[in-house]
Amino acid sequence: MHISAAKPRQVLATLAANADTVVTMDQLIDELWPDRPPSTVKTIVQTYVYQLRRTFGEASRSTAGTTILTTRPGGYLLSVPKDNVDIFRFQDLMDRGLAALRLGEHARAAELLRDSLALWRGPVLADLNVGTNLQGLAVYLEEQRLEAVSARIEADLAGDRHGEIVGELRRLVSAHQLHESFHIRLMQALYRCGRRGEALTVYQKLRGVLDHELGLEPSSEAQRLQQEILAGQ
Repeated sequence: MHISAAKPRQVLATLAANADTVVTMDQLIDELWPDRPPSTVKTIVQTYVYQLRRTFGEASRSTAGTTILTTRPGGYLLSVPKDNVDIFRFQDLMDRGLAALRLGEHARAAELLRDSLALWRGPVLADLNVGTNLQGLAVYLEEQRLEAVSARIEADLAGDRHGEIVGELRRLVSAHQLHESFHIRLMQALYRCGRRGEALTVYQKLRGVLDHELGLEPSSEAQRLQQEILAGQ
């Protein structure tokens, strides 16, 4: 199934992000036209919904496809299992991975978190025109992705895979210079590889970036790790 028109795709993305939950007409209007909706806005939205229903029906080659998207009081409901929507699958796998990490099940945590990250194929909603709501979702999901990456690296470090992830951590530090946890993980990985001087250099670069960009010092966790490395602990 392929939907090429921009606005129907935006409607579908909004409905999918709220699968099995009624999305109101006002929510769709705010997403599609955040500033100046046209005078016939409700009719236009209804047309987009009709187009989506027809596409679902053609894709399933039966009338069952048209019941996926139903009209409810005040809005519309996309009836699909959340397992069929990547953002929900990602969140579920991530939550299970974080739970395993808290229990000290490091290999299981790393596996679940890798599975969650494997669902990403680039920036979320990158091929869509998005309004305020979908843009907010994209920002939230990117933050969640970085949290999942950080947790997976923590699980890998706990599993003594420090030598394997130094390169990845260097790329992450370069791409996310204000993301302190990546610097901390890189310091830990380098130190465990016997590269004490490089680990301390990472701390000094972090300190310089934070001071220049935000006027802040590294966190107590980063400072404590620096002291442990200096003491050779």
